[in-house]
Amino acid sequence: MSLAIKLTEERRARLAAERLLELKQAELYAANRKLGLHAQQLSEEIVETRAEVETIRDENQRVKSDLTAAHHKIAVTERRLWHSIETINDGFAFFNADNQMIMANRSYLNVFEDLEIIRPGVNYVTILQAMTDEGIVNTGPLSASDWRQMMSERLKNPQPEPAVIQLWNERYIKLIDQRGPKGDLVSLGLDITATVVFEQQLQEAREIAESANRAKSAFLANMSHEIRTPMNGVVGMAQVLSETTLDEEQQLYVDTIRNSGEALLVIINDVLDYSKIEAQKLDLKPQQFDLERALKEVLMLLEPSACDKGLNLSLDYDVFLPKELIGDPGRLRQVMTNLIGNAIKFTTKGHVIIRATGVPDWATGHVSLHISVEDSGIGIPETMVAHIFGEFNQVENERNRQFDGTGLGLAISQRLIEMMGGKIWVTSKEGVGSCFGFVVELAAAVP
Repeated sequence: MSLAIKLTEERRARLAAERLLELKQAELYAANRKLGLHAQQLSEEIVETRAEVETIRDENQRVKSDLTAAHHKIAVTERRLWHSIETINDGFAFFNADNQMIMANRSYLNVFEDLEIIRPGVNYVTILQAMTDEGIVNTGPLSASDWRQMMSERLKNPQPEPAVIQLWNERYIKLIDQRGPKGDLVSLGLDITATVVFEQQLQEAREIAESANRAKSAFLANMSHEIRTPMNGVVGMAQVLSETTLDEEQQLYVDTIRNSGEALLVIINDVLDYSKIEAQKLDLKPQQFDLERALKEVLMLLEPSACDKGLNLSLDYDVFLPKELIGDPGRLRQVMTNLIGNAIKFTTKGHVIIRATGVPDWATGHVSLHISVEDSGIGIPETMVAHIFGEFNQVENERNRQFDGTGLGLAISQRLIEMMGGKIWVTSKEGVGSCFGFVVELAAAVP
């Protein structure tokens, strides 16, 4: 081989090697560049990770600080709550769902006089056993076992009813037990001794007051009866005297005596009836009677007074009402006399209308009887309507001061209607008139 060819081949080989070197250098440069970019990315990620770690560390520190503060607040709150529970005079205890004591304050434990068995972990049933065995509780008419059984059964209810027990020292404790959602039991023992003593004193005072009221009613009844007897004699003798030969002046005196006596008898009768009602000695005497006839008898009695004043006195009677009813006709006439008499008394012109209607119930044989008395009198002020049925209450104004009365008629009428199981009512407009009425249920007489 010639030297020229060798030189050519060497030059070619050298050029190829140089190109290969350049290629490798380019590849190495690209790899270095890629490695640099990767390293830069890793560096940035490390920086971000460090920042995140720092943030997490700060948050962790803050959470730890918050937890420490929360634990401190919980401890303070728990200490304050327990201190408050310890300072109250009433007993407080907490039991789990198995009725085992978790905690109790000093007031609760003091009842058991430092019994070692009464401590956290003791069962509620054991507490009941200790109360009866040590004579801490007064079981009353029940035996110790029956009392424990009753109190144990009480705990089985989801929401036990409050119970009052009496301790050996005559103090009264009201037990209030409340179940939680998971069965835990909060037990309160409230000392209600003062309340029980006050109620006993109040009951004694009530009995004394009722006794005094009965004595008063009995005194009024006796006195009214004793006064009525001679007053009847006065009125009777005045009537006899008025039928003798008298001059005009003497007749005036006798009429005055008779009218005054009759007015006083009305007052005495009202007081006597009211005192009987107060003493619960007034009894109804049901019997068969003709209601229409009873109403007409009342109208005949009061018609002269209405005629003297020029009033139109009329009766509107429901013809479909049974002819005979079962009730106390005397007391019904008394009520109607009061209502119609008041209507005539407080009416100077116009009318007084009595309406009697009823709704028979043929299935039960009873009649819902409605009776009303309507007048065109002076009426009642709206402010006084609610008080008109009160004892000794009268409407005080310039228009009715001329009318006499005790203020007992309506009160007695209301009591009588209530004794019959009915209800009395009134509607009125001052200057226009009034309407008094009542409703009672009476049995229809069997023909």
